[in-house]
Amino acid sequence: TDVGLRVRDDREVLAENPDLMVNTPSRKDGIDEDTETALRIYGCEMIQEAGILLRMHQTAMATGQILFHRFFFRCSFKRCDARVVAKAALLLASKVEEQPRPFHDILSVFHAAGLQRKGTRPEPLERDSTRYLHLKQELIDAESSILRELGFMVHAEHAHKYVLYYVNTLFGKEHFDADLAQKAWSYVNDSYRTVHCVRFEAPTLACAAIYLAAREMGVALPESPPWWRLFDAKLEDMVLICSSLLSLYSRPKAKYINVRGGAPTPGPGAAEKSLETANGGQDA
Repeated sequence: TDVGLRVRDDREVLAENPDLMVNTPSRKDGIDEDTETALRIYGCEMIQEAGILLRMHQTAMATGQILFHRFFFRCSFKRCDARVVAKAALLLASKVEEQPRPFHDILSVFHAAGLQRKGTRPEPLERDSTRYLHLKQELIDAESSILRELGFMVHAEHAHKYVLYYVNTLFGKEHFDADLAQKAWSYVNDSYRTVHCVRFEAPTLACAAIYLAAREMGVALPESPPWWRLFDAKLEDMVLICSSLLSLYSRPKAKYINVRGGAPTPGPGAAEKSLETANGGQDA
């Protein structure tokens, strides 16, 4: 694990060391870029689907997705199961955003969502079953691993509030473009499936979403001077985010890819052990 990522803001470290975006722990473990991207999208989609079923606010789901991305800049998908980390990220996010959900609810929803994705009829997860107790301990271990790897720095700023504020600033209350705001809001939601939610600040994500929504809807925005300068955003950053979003929509629906070989899903304590292995047996 990179020491800088443990004690400093991720965006600052990634900006100073752009190679960390390419030389991730997963890439070092031999996982190609497309597979890592697919697993990140899969985990984030599972968090989104579970959050909706649990009737969480969008902020909790976004925080969970940010935690998921940040964790896998520190740990390899080969050593930590994306499905387990996704559950733990949403569990932790529900606490951070003051929308706590019980272990049983988190596990049951992910269990049902996973079966549904496979086209299998959902079956209830019995609270007193051996499997449930195993999954619960696995979830507890994974949550502890996330907290440890992120140095307990789990606060997240969301782009959603900036979308509404910026659209209101550009059009005023009397001419507020609700359709543009809704479209941009949707793009912001999707941006959390990409690593750009970690790489760029929330205001930049919001500007990119508004930029893409305006171009798609044919809405004219001020260009002399460019409107995004009012919000301290850079065009090159916005274009990069928009390109990633458009690329995201061209991909097939994400599926879980087993990159862990014959390794079983981590049981009690296994998440901690796998992280120790990734760190050479020592905390970074």
